Amino acid sequence: MMLRSFRSLCLVAPAAFLATAFTPARAETLTQFVTREGDRFVEGSREFRYVSVNMPDSFQLITNYRFDTEQPAGRYRLPNEFELRDCVHSVRQLGGRVIRTFVITCGPEPHPALAFDVSRLPVVPNESALQVLDRLLQICHEEGVRLIVPLVAYNSNVRGDVTTYGADFWNVGSPGNLAFKDMLRQLLTRTNAFTGRRYLDDPAILAWQTGNELVIGDDPARRAWLRDIAAYIKSIDPRHLLIDGRNKPNDVFDRYEEFADDPNIDAVSYHTYVNLPQADTPAGTLRLIRNQLRGRKPLLVTEVAMYTKPAALRALLDEVIADGTVGANWWALRFRNRDGGFYKHSDRNSQFEDLNWPGFADPENYLPEIAREREVLGILRDYASRITDTPAPAVEIPDAPRLLPAADVGHLTWQGSTGATDYDVQRAMTADGPWTTLARGVQDHLIVYAPLFCDTTAEVGRTYFYRVLARNSAGTSQPSNTLGPLTPDRCWLVDELFDGGQLAPDSKNVRIEKAYAHSAYLEDIALAGREDPAQLASLVYRVPGALREITFNVFAATIPPRVFLHDAHGARMELKPNVTAYDKGRRARFQLALDEPRTGSVEIELSADADAAQAIGRVELAYLP
Repeated sequence: MMLRSFRSLCLVAPAAFLATAFTPARAETLTQFVTREGDRFVEGSREFRYVSVNMPDSFQLITNYRFDTEQPAGRYRLPNEFELRDCVHSVRQLGGRVIRTFVITCGPEPHPALAFDVSRLPVVPNESALQVLDRLLQICHEEGVRLIVPLVAYNSNVRGDVTTYGADFWNVGSPGNLAFKDMLRQLLTRTNAFTGRRYLDDPAILAWQTGNELVIGDDPARRAWLRDIAAYIKSIDPRHLLIDGRNKPNDVFDRYEEFADDPNIDAVSYHTYVNLPQADTPAGTLRLIRNQLRGRKPLLVTEVAMYTKPAALRALLDEVIADGTVGANWWALRFRNRDGGFYKHSDRNSQFEDLNWPGFADPENYLPEIAREREVLGILRDYASRITDTPAPAVEIPDAPRLLPAADVGHLTWQGSTGATDYDVQRAMTADGPWTTLARGVQDHLIVYAPLFCDTTAEVGRTYFYRVLARNSAGTSQPSNTLGPLTPDRCWLVDELFDGGQLAPDSKNVRIEKAYAHSAYLEDIALAGREDPAQLASLVYRVPGALREITFNVFAATIPPRVFLHDAHGARMELKPNVTAYDKGRRARFQLALDEPRTGSVEIELSADADAAQAIGRVELAYLP
């Protein structure tokens, strides 16, 4: 069997994270399977319809883009229970009834991030990875949310695509085909470690999907494969719906007669990235496909493209409701990170960032994408209510956030609360208070994969305790746990470079670039580069004390910046930071600890000979007052 290597990935097994419940379990809310009647889905006696989102990280995270890890290996890990609860709870607050996950993860060798090793028969399951799906299903029952689960990727070998199983994947009866079927057999008959229910008996699964964006076309072998795999799945699990996993409209429109009456295929899917030539909009394309399948097969829009503009989204969802399409899932929503903040994921080709619930205020008019995100989430919430003819869920007072351990007062962070829009950070001299509010309206969606808050007012040698409260329009949460005591031995200045406001006036040729989705800067949102790439640039910081340490991140670092200290008399001394390189030197972290603290100004100089894309991200200065 021809198999691709997966050795480069380095992931954290989730067993320790999955073992502890974060919130008390509620009574199960899903008791009936959703079934098909003609071209509709029904739950009991009522038609089942929805507007919701994709949650592609809900089975395997691919978005842990920390600056200080090698990519792509560092971006992969498995979600823990806190993250899965935020995932499902976010969808319930939106009014969504259905989460579409990404595919069942498989690889050509054992690996802690993958559910199956498919290099041999029988394929070998990975219990720790499969317990992620177990826990997700348990939480879905508590929240009343169902899953659509694609079974294989068309082109994503880090998760398990058709080539993972071998070049013969599409040939019925081949070794690759048999490995895929054995994976399916073990999956469908699996017993959930947390609920004791077999997957094939679990109504929290709305449907299996043959795959993600499969291309069938007119190839006889692939068309035979689809009929065969649908019959095989239904022979094991006849109670769950099965969705045809092709997505391009020209792979379905005028080419579906062979499958329209196949009793093993319950529905057809459409992704809005490509329109039919007869229709120049997603709404028009949907209308043509729906009309052709009307009365024969239900239709679902399992991915609405992330670049869909609000007006086009409304038009599409109006068409979904009017023409009887079962439902639609926006691509995509990313949930909160157990290390603080959110997971961020930008499709750099489209220049759009996946959404974070619940959307956030932007009083400084910081980024147009923030308002767009909030508008799109509002549209999805509105249409989730319209399609079910029920009121939108009431906004809930957030649960208490959880402060995470911190080494010092300059690097405070917390696990956020589902539905929270901002936070108050409070400080006290004793664990029992009294508490003083240091900052209001602190948001957790802009600082990415780094601590969320720096206490700039803490005094060296004093002892402090901290707590955080979450807010939204419904009210304020209970306080978080108390963190402390922390006794700082230095003060901190942290510049996320959002506005250039912390740079000294004698900084020169500096351009602040802000975007939810840059082309070449991981998931960082704000960076500093050269306004005129043909000229050097200087980022200057007035240190309000004696400098002890400096740390900053550099993109396009092959020609490194230089660092200087200017003393009060105008002398300019070059400092020699330690440099830790990543991505073959294209990224680097510069760090320097002075043997003796020195007063003055820090200058970071970007050479005129450096790559035009060179940029500085997150500058930290530690100093003595």
